[in-house]
Amino acid sequence: MNSKIKGITDDITSIPPEEQRYYALNAFPKVLKIGRFNLNEEFIEGFLNDIMKKVDKEYVDSELNKKANLVYVDEKDNEIKEKVEWYHEWTSETFKVKADTGWVSGCLDLKADKTYVDEKDNEIKEKVEWYHEWTSETFKVKADTGWVSGCLDLKADKTYVDENYAKKSEVNDVITSMKNEILQTLYPVGSIYTSMNSTNPATVLGFGTWKQIVDKFLYCANHSKQAGGSKKIKEANLPPHTHTGTTNFSGDHSHSLRDHPLYNSDYKAGNDVLSPSYNNSAKKTFRQTEPGGNHVHTFTTNPTGLGKDYMPPFVTVFAWYRMN
Repeated sequence: MNSKIKGITDDITSIPPEEQRYYALNAFPKVLKIGRFNLNEEFIEGFLNDIMKKVDKEYVDSELNKKANLVYVDEKDNEIKEKVEWYHEWTSETFKVKADTGWVSGCLDLKADKTYVDEKDNEIKEKVEWYHEWTSETFKVKADTGWVSGCLDLKADKTYVDENYAKKSEVNDVITSMKNEILQTLYPVGSIYTSMNSTNPATVLGFGTWKQIVDKFLYCANHSKQAGGSKKIKEANLPPHTHTGTTNFSGDHSHSLRDHPLYNSDYKAGNDVLSPSYNNSAKKTFRQTEPGGNHVHTFTTNPTGLGKDYMPPFVTVFAWYRMN
């Protein structure tokens, strides 16, 4: 290379055009000031071509069209206005806070506290590290096309979906089975089920054969399924007792008869039997009859009462016992 060219003091027409353009482009400001180069046409043409390569005509046209587009200008103008308004509000609020001497003093005190600053710095570092790890892992997973494809394939895989639904169904079956076992334990065969509702326990509980208990009280004994008792009080239900009665002892009595002497000792036809002194009391003779009036009377009382049902205070319920 011609060392004289480095100082830009000699004619460069003697070197190839490519080298002329190289030195001219790199020393262009100085060339204009010195004005001592004799440039040939080949250099000028190449120089202009290099300049045109650095100019993107489509980009320039696009930018000029945008600037000439009124709608585009208005949109940009509105964006600038919104940014200015937002910045104005933000600065106003910021200046209000910063004008609060108490707040400023508190901030300065905190900033002067090295321990506080270190703690805050560590908190920020931990948050940044956590966020970095989280975003890294998230982006790794989301960028893993195999993982994404696998998830999509599973969601589109009818067999996978059916298996998952089957698992959920199995869980429901297990819960139902456990519920049934608990109820079976609470109500084994022979147990009694009472309710204010008339629904058969086989419908409520879902198992067993139940027989309803009607018009009976529950009597606790050392055996079961024995029936007895009655709603009415009969003679057999009364305690042992007797009825007694008496009549007055006044039946014994006697009668007196008068005995008159006969007029004649001989009974003859035509003669009076009684003497003419029949009414003579001195001649009357009284004779007693034998007592025989004592006697005994037996009697029975007539039944009384209406025979209505006798029941203690009660409240009715529906009751069943499990047969099997």
